[in-house]
Amino acid sequence: MPSPRLPRRRFVGSLSTTVALLGLGARRLTAGPPPAPRVGCQANGFPLKPGDFPALLAALRRMRELDYTGFECNVRFVEGEFARIAEARRQIEDTGVAFIGTHTSMQLAKPEVFPRWVEKVAALGASYIVMSGGGLAADGNFSADALRRKVTALNELGRTCRQGGLRLAYHNHNPEFARRNAEMDALAEGTDPERVSFLMDAGHARLGGGDPAAFLQQHPGRIVGCHLKTFKELVQVPLGQGDWDFVDLAAAIKSTGWHGWLITEEGGGPRPGNTAALGPDREYIRRIFGA
Repeated sequence: MPSPRLPRRRFVGSLSTTVALLGLGARRLTAGPPPAPRVGCQANGFPLKPGDFPALLAALRRMRELDYTGFECNVRFVEGEFARIAEARRQIEDTGVAFIGTHTSMQLAKPEVFPRWVEKVAALGASYIVMSGGGLAADGNFSADALRRKVTALNELGRTCRQGGLRLAYHNHNPEFARRNAEMDALAEGTDPERVSFLMDAGHARLGGGDPAAFLQQHPGRIVGCHLKTFKELVQVPLGQGDWDFVDLAAAIKSTGWHGWLITEEGGGPRPGNTAALGPDREYIRRIFGA
């Protein structure tokens, strides 16, 4: 008795399903480990002066020797190169260290200068404008009107960044994490995800009494990077030597599959850069985060 024949349409459909399943199995067999976070360094860890571009390039080469693959710096350190973009970009790329972004503040991002900064920073090869802003209230009890104004301002700055080929990454200080991450959660909920991302400063978050691991667990898709710093009695010390560690943050990263930038920041503001800590910091990140 001859074997029953499948109608051609059903046979083709069955064959397509079989091929798809075989392909899925092959991908599972050949898939490597999930992507790990990348590790960068804030140029504040070096005693740099605005306008000294050769010193910045030397710092980048030292970062590469220490196994940092990306860098962030204040816009002041590259603003002097805006008249020679192509050559400056080539010099940065020759170091082998990716340009994560430049740091500035909402107060300095005036309409008459900010679009030009975005254009030039994008042409230098950066990916982000890292944007600090003052917290709305030290204790985390801010008004709805104040929040609305800040959300509107960030969305507009983010629109300018997008038009210029960059992404805006809001950088917090202590107050945004007061009262159980109150302002950060409100900013994440109120801003446009297409315009505003976050570069979460985990050290400032802890100083503010907040929980950076919980924020990452809740908003992993909004966070492009994390500043790592720690303090002992309010004095910054190398990673692993302060009043807290980042084991809980590492666990949140692992559970969410987050793979943005982990950025050590030694120095900044009135604190001088602690270049000697950058090597131990890199070892700490490797040990705690597996990156």
